[in-house]
Amino acid sequence: MATTLIDTRKPIMAQITHSWNQFRTDKDSDAFLWSNDDFEVPFAKDFAEKDAPWSSKQTVLERNAVHANKLIRLYIALNIETAERMHIWQFFEISAGVVGKIKEKIKLLKRVTRVLKKQQEYGMDLSNATDLYLWRKEVSLYTTEVQLKEYSEKMKEKKARRDCARFVKNIRLKEAEEKKQRSLKDVKKFSRKTIAMLKKAHEEGYSIQDVISELEK
Repeated sequence: MATTLIDTRKPIMAQITHSWNQFRTDKDSDAFLWSNDDFEVPFAKDFAEKDAPWSSKQTVLERNAVHANKLIRLYIALNIETAERMHIWQFFEISAGVVGKIKEKIKLLKRVTRVLKKQQEYGMDLSNATDLYLWRKEVSLYTTEVQLKEYSEKMKEKKARRDCARFVKNIRLKEAEEKKQRSLKDVKKFSRKTIAMLKKAHEEGYSIQDVISELEK
């Protein structure tokens, strides 16, 4: 299985044949099931070039290695179970649409990455990446995506309500402060008028008691 990146600095064919030889002896692989008393899956060296299940064209090897490494990086980053990964040789298999198959897997794993990122962002328990990837154990990638979208919308609504409440509270605080300032101005204005009146009364020869008596009438 693809557990490390394809080393493009080394001969790719050697990595393919090594992968095949592991594949043919893997008890969980199809190759092991194909083997019986009458037939044994050949080693890589036993294939004639035209009979090998993988391409030998250098341009194909280089092109497919680029796509393969993109997928392998996601396998590693998401810790996808080793048994559920493609074998190295399968990235170069002679079959229609192998690159398309790789791209589809990349697309799927990117969706898994986004789901896990959202779950982490929302403080949720993280789903198992392999379960999401394979849609197994009643874990559906699509359903999880829908649930996260609904949760996101609820969070936005909750935030909007909080923002609205904060906005109204700030307006009320501002109005209360303005009212307080107006009251202080009124008091100061009244005080200035009263002081002016008392000074005038004093100049006219009236006492404070005379002024108070006049105001109480």
